[in-house]
Amino acid sequence: MQHILKILTLAENAGRIGIVLGPDAQDTDLLAAHALKERLGEKAEILNAPGSLQDRWSHMFKKEHPRKETALALDIEKHPVDELRYEKDGGKLRIFLSSNAPLTKDAFIMEERFPPSDMIIALGFSREEDLSRLLQAEAPVKNTDAVINLSSSNSAPPEKALTEKIPAPQWSVDTMKLWGRALLRSYKEDGDGVFWAFLPKEDFNKTNQKDDILPALVSGMRNTMDLPPLVIVLWQNHQESDGKVHIFFSSTDKATLDRLAQAAGTSLTDGTLIVRQFANFSEAEAEARKLLKQI
Repeated sequence: MQHILKILTLAENAGRIGIVLGPDAQDTDLLAAHALKERLGEKAEILNAPGSLQDRWSHMFKKEHPRKETALALDIEKHPVDELRYEKDGGKLRIFLSSNAPLTKDAFIMEERFPPSDMIIALGFSREEDLSRLLQAEAPVKNTDAVINLSSSNSAPPEKALTEKIPAPQWSVDTMKLWGRALLRSYKEDGDGVFWAFLPKEDFNKTNQKDDILPALVSGMRNTMDLPPLVIVLWQNHQESDGKVHIFFSSTDKATLDRLAQAAGTSLTDGTLIVRQFANFSEAEAEARKLLKQI
């Protein structure tokens, strides 16, 4: 929550926000990056998404090719320079350097880097050194206090974080597509500890999934993401033509589900609660909030 508040505070005054992915970035990091980009608007850019991840999700996201700047770098400790100026002459740009000693081609290095960002959001870094190296060499930031590392292993030593990481289930690409769609239409509600997600029937049809995947889908999300105790998914059955919306409740606290089931006048099935048949998403959400208020 502290990270989220800091992001929103800094983003208000930031003209350019860079989102960077580290060498340990996984599918969920790329999905989180796109969710952040959508939330923060045009000022945010995903700077260095790995090609393999982008290829895997190219059916959902346009590949990112942010513009870099080219720099001519000179070590001025080895080669002191008194004056620098440039001029345009026809189709050429000439840079003039005043130096006490002659400068050769070998003194210069061509570099490519992104324009400086007002803030950087990092995902997929298990080692702080990797992030520091990226900021110095490729993705500079104007204020080092405006770097927010959201990497899941950021709070633990690298070795411990990697060994304790819970492996994600070996799902099909189609199931991961549905996961991605659920994340794109989801949010965590402040204060209530509730995670909301919305899945229209088109999402099931386009990913060749059935709604009975929902319990496993939410369970997999809990294994790889920091979700609140209560998850609510509003969804449409892909086989129903009337577009009715259903409510799926999942909680780490069985007592909460028991109270919700009692308020809804129904029973639990395999540790989850489903409340059926609402005309649209608005009615289903209103009913879910009503049940929450009752308990």
